[in-house]
Amino acid sequence: NSNIFYGPAIDSLASSLANHPSLTSLALEHNPLRDGGGTAIASILPTTRIRSLSLSFTGVADGTCKALANSSCAKLRSLRLTGNRITSDGVTCLSANGGLGTLTNLDLTANLLLDGTATANLAKALPTCQLKVLRLAGCNVEKKACSRLAAALVQSSTLAVLDLSSNHFGNEGSDELAWVLSECEPLRELNLGDCNLTDEAGDELLEALQDEGCAKLEKLDVRWNKMSKAHSQSGKGLSADARVDAAPQKQQTAADRQTAYLNETFQQSKAAGQQGKKVHVPKWVREQQ
Repeated sequence: NSNIFYGPAIDSLASSLANHPSLTSLALEHNPLRDGGGTAIASILPTTRIRSLSLSFTGVADGTCKALANSSCAKLRSLRLTGNRITSDGVTCLSANGGLGTLTNLDLTANLLLDGTATANLAKALPTCQLKVLRLAGCNVEKKACSRLAAALVQSSTLAVLDLSSNHFGNEGSDELAWVLSECEPLRELNLGDCNLTDEAGDELLEALQDEGCAKLEKLDVRWNKMSKAHSQSGKGLSADARVDAAPQKQQTAADRQTAYLNETFQQSKAAGQQGKKVHVPKWVREQQ
């Protein structure tokens, strides 16, 4: 890791590793491989015993995904592609026609060029592959993609760990997962940290956790969202469940505080029968309401 391997150097390294009799793990993180180097490494995988490959932060993109798919990921069990330039086209190649091979661990965290199409294609492949760990943190997963994932998890998926943190799909995306959580028997860990969830999502998740079908879930991470103390502190709401990590939450912004204050003022005015008393509510707040 963190050397200056690129161009002819990575080609030489790949050639020297071809047919290697004992190497089972290869990590080349933080080397400027780009697609040329990634493709060279992928091409020699079928001739080796490598089971774990990490190309995180190496600048690889769709060409490397296509090369990995052409070898059906060889005999890989773990593949880390964190922080690269992969687009949905690359993930589509990787997940199509059995391209995931024998993978049990796939990490695509922080591939910022991905979109919901990538997640949808992975979801489509889940019921027929062997994945146990899937990490899509910061991959632009949106509500519709959450719906596809939820449908796939209900089917005979082997997935035990799903990381969707830092995707701002909000309550609607979280609800899609909460509604099927009790039917996802293999699932043990779900990370929804920093997904713009509020108390409404907390209510849905709490109801799901109380179902007997969720008894096997071991960990739910909802940190860095926008939930109030009702779910994140003092053992109330979600935080009352020992499996849930709900603290800390994001602090309210000035705009959030202003909206809450205006809403409170308006409700107090109505309760006191003072509807005639004009309470100034900015236009953007009225539209939001």
